[in-house]
Amino acid sequence: MVHPSGRGVCWAPLQRTGRVALYRQIADRLRTAILDGERRLPTERELASGFTVARITVRAALDLLAADDLISRRRRHGTVVRDGACQGVNSALSM
Repeated sequence: MVHPSGRGVCWAPLQRTGRVALYRQIADRLRTAILDGERRLPTERELASGFTVARITVRAALDLLAADDLISRRRRHGTVVRDGACQGVNSALSM
């Protein structure tokens, strides 16, 4: 399932029995949304509800993206994609 606007996070069910951790799967989906031009990501609560996981799992996924300087997280302002994040991801993927 995709965000109603046609863009955004893919809400398809996560693989719960695979080798890839849930937080990594969420981080990958968010990274894809960033590459597709998403500038503002859903809140932790919305992500946790949408993926039916605990908020700590969502936080771990967001921590991965923040460590890669793809997002900026500010209390009461939400999670925002950093300026130039798409170029950084594209150059990392081309290596």
